[in-house]
Amino acid sequence: MEKCIESIINQTYKDIEVILINDGSTDKSGIICDKYAKIDDRIIVLHKENGGVSSARNKGLDIAKGDYIAFVDPDDYIEPNMYEEMFGIIKTFGVDIVSCNYQQIDENNKNSIFFKLDKDEIFKDKNKLIEVIFKYRNFDMIIFNKLYKSNIFRNIRFPIGVNLGEDLRILYPTIKYAKSFYCMKKVFYNKRIRKSSLTSNKKIEAYLNNVREHELFLQNVKNDKTLDYINCYNACSVNLYRHYKRLLDRIYTLSDREEYKKIENETRKKLINLYKNNNLSIKYKRQICLLKYNASLYEKYRRLSMFWKKLKK
Repeated sequence: MEKCIESIINQTYKDIEVILINDGSTDKSGIICDKYAKIDDRIIVLHKENGGVSSARNKGLDIAKGDYIAFVDPDDYIEPNMYEEMFGIIKTFGVDIVSCNYQQIDENNKNSIFFKLDKDEIFKDKNKLIEVIFKYRNFDMIIFNKLYKSNIFRNIRFPIGVNLGEDLRILYPTIKYAKSFYCMKKVFYNKRIRKSSLTSNKKIEAYLNNVREHELFLQNVKNDKTLDYINCYNACSVNLYRHYKRLLDRIYTLSDREEYKKIENETRKKLINLYKNNNLSIKYKRQICLLKYNASLYEKYRRLSMFWKKLKK
């Protein structure tokens, strides 16, 4: 956490307001926040009862006074010139949201850059933006690698009680209220990946949330007559396939699986309905065929795949 705070207060762009939310932590996080507030008058500390990441972000949004908004997770850290460069992009091109590249760093300190980019790109066509988001080309649904004009969040808050997919919940409204978007190839954000955060350890509700948030996003797009729903649905189809498959995989491992029988059947039907989508690979379509005509054999295949994946770790 200290490395995170240090990386923020040592930004080359100095005119910033830093809001640290202590979300009812039981470790020394609150003490660390107060320590830094005493040595840097740009820091505001808010201590609150534990309410989750969405609750903490909303508290920060409620008291933020700046013209621009950014979010940093406490385990991560940012490069010294991140906000100076991103602010410069907003001023130069007049965009509402600027997104930078980022790298993931595992517990062995190995890093991998998320987007393989050779140039910056600007978007004013929202349909095209949605297409690249779900192809993970250069702009995605996460919030930590972005700088937003603060007026975008005037009527937007994060959903309380959503443990996975809260970033996706605000994707549609941020696209709705923003007019233009800029994607940078430079890596400014360092995202730490811990084993405890891997999907294999997530509860069934987290998988359900992820699926529901994708479906809710598409429903919002469908209701928005300024957007091309068919194009957006096709762009999202591979993502939907993967999340439906992961949800089924998780259900297969449950000891109380009978409780989720209805969800299992619904998810199977949704996967099968994706078969005609041209964006799906032949490999994915073969798996859907197996699921459709021999669900029992498909389950055995998926269990074997999960077992093999564990062995390779």
